[in-house]
Amino acid sequence: KIKELFSKIPAIKNAQERPFFEIPEHDNTRFILATDEEASQFSIAIYIKHKAESSENKNLNFLREKFIASLYNSMMNQRISELLQKGEPPFIMGSVGFGSLLRGYDMAYISATANPNEEDKALRAVYNEAIRLKKHGFVQSEFERAKTNLLTSMESFYKQRDKISNDRYIAGIQEHFLTNKPLTSAEFDWEFGQKVLETISVEEISAKAKEWITDKNRVVIVQGPKSDDAIHLSQEEALAILYEVENSEIDPFEDMEQVSSLIDEDLPGSEIISTKKLDEFNAVEWTLANNAKVVYRHADYEKDNVALNAYSPGGSSIFEDDQIAAVTLFSPFISSFGVGNFDAITLNKLLTGKKVSIGIGISGLNETISGSSTPKDFETMMQLLYLQFEHPRFDNEAYGALAARYKAYLANMENDPQKIMSDSLSMILSDYNPRTLLINSGIVDKMSFSQLEEMFYNRFIDAGDFTFFIVGNIGEDTVREMAQKYIGSLRDDPREENWIDRKVRGPKGKTIKEIEVPLKTEKANVFVNFSKKMKYTAKNNLQLTILQEILKLRYTEEIREKEGGSYGVSVSGSSSHFPVENKTLKINFDTDPEKASHLKTIVFSEIDKIIENGPTSIDLNKVVENLKKNREQSMQHNSYWMNTIYRYYLHGINSNNPENFDEILDNLTLNDIQNFTGKFINSADIVDVTFVPKED
Repeated sequence: KIKELFSKIPAIKNAQERPFFEIPEHDNTRFILATDEEASQFSIAIYIKHKAESSENKNLNFLREKFIASLYNSMMNQRISELLQKGEPPFIMGSVGFGSLLRGYDMAYISATANPNEEDKALRAVYNEAIRLKKHGFVQSEFERAKTNLLTSMESFYKQRDKISNDRYIAGIQEHFLTNKPLTSAEFDWEFGQKVLETISVEEISAKAKEWITDKNRVVIVQGPKSDDAIHLSQEEALAILYEVENSEIDPFEDMEQVSSLIDEDLPGSEIISTKKLDEFNAVEWTLANNAKVVYRHADYEKDNVALNAYSPGGSSIFEDDQIAAVTLFSPFISSFGVGNFDAITLNKLLTGKKVSIGIGISGLNETISGSSTPKDFETMMQLLYLQFEHPRFDNEAYGALAARYKAYLANMENDPQKIMSDSLSMILSDYNPRTLLINSGIVDKMSFSQLEEMFYNRFIDAGDFTFFIVGNIGEDTVREMAQKYIGSLRDDPREENWIDRKVRGPKGKTIKEIEVPLKTEKANVFVNFSKKMKYTAKNNLQLTILQEILKLRYTEEIREKEGGSYGVSVSGSSSHFPVENKTLKINFDTDPEKASHLKTIVFSEIDKIIENGPTSIDLNKVVENLKKNREQSMQHNSYWMNTIYRYYLHGINSNNPENFDEILDNLTLNDIQNFTGKFINSADIVDVTFVPKED
């Protein structure tokens, strides 16, 4: 195929060599302040430029150096993460590390996103961590954890090497061709990685900080909003802070003492009181004595993966309007507290070498649990699940630290035009319902630490109300034993409950708005939303997906290619089952303000063509063929089976059954799509919003 496509192209005679551009070295520190009226963050970055290894020398030692940089970055990221979870964080986000700058050059980087008008505080704090490292180096315990975690990640990749994507292969081949980076296999990487990590010491990595963090070839970049009340660092102030930190007394990093076990209590467990075979999924459902249901399916498409999901009815619909702020930020705050006797920092260290996660959340109509692990870490995931339910942790210090970061981050975002548009659409699409809460700096003041605790015990007190799904490369006997021991030990608080329909609906009829936004870039944003009550059936859902994909084709051809009016048109359809059966179709794109009105007529005219004449057979066949192809590919992943079974329990439709997919697609006609489109669009409620630049 390559010969067929490319052999006719004549070779270039006397082709030019690709030039290498030297970056002039400089002993002095360079400084730049860049401001913009649309900038939403205050940020400070220090970049220290270093010549990279030449392409001729990219050998096994080059790969070893990459391992050193990876360990260096991992340990520094952990230090910064710990700093942000204590007291009043000095910045919102930060990083210290080493990586590639551009062809032929690497860089050491030290950066932070600051609280509004606190660039000095952020620079001092993040640079302090860099100089702490330079003066004292890493400690052996954090090095061992970083090395163990890297080995775990490499082993997991090796075990799932049959699932390496074509994109990843291509990226490696491209990098080899362009920069001579060694092109290696997953097998080689795993073998070489194990051997080479044994040759790297904490002293060697610590020495890199002295080599990488210097004042030569150093550039300080300050970026932020341009406004009358924005305070930015000057060159003199920034250099003075660097000098001050470099010449101050800084204590060595103190690593926390580790504990060895997650659970130190005997668990009662519970028996399985009923078993139900789910032959259509090759799965089984167990009901435990505490009324919790566990659904298990073995799937080994990803060899090193086990997934856990769970849901219980209720969700945020249970809570009143004045509690929505706490619900909205429930998940990130709860996850920052840790579990049981372990704060988030200690827990992270305790899980060294384990590829495992567990998280809880509250959606509109359900409380949810999601987790993943490797097969060998499955019991650890189940232990975390048990601790999250039975021994939740509520850490006031962690709450205060995260609340301060959220307030600062969201305050920075309030002038972001994209957020202004997103917030406007949220309010319009919900018809300004009081339960639609905009995520801004004020949201933190509308919630409290005690509210989070109350919500947790309200929603996660009753495991008997949950259905747990476990899918992955792990045996049935192991899952049964672990489910009985850990899920079976969760409390059961017998109660009958369901979600509440809070009547959040979109506006009726046709809503047309043109909204001015302070955009410095001369562009308009067109947004059109169709919404209609329609039955939640396999055929209706598929027809909406097909309409969505056909419109993507039409708009690409008409708006992007013929009109040159936009880089791309986003088309997104969704089907909701609860609290009401409803379908929506969203169309969105950026364009020149002068073209917005004309291009919008194309949006509607392409839909009208389908209503009047149906789609073309070419478009329909192309979409159907692509849907089948994507479905076939997705079936080769564990997530397909998790999502299929999960949806079956929630919606009662087995999407894996051919009659709910293949047979529908095989029998669909042009008239079917024409009739569906007319039925959906002709009586749909429409929101038509255009955002345009605000005139000065």
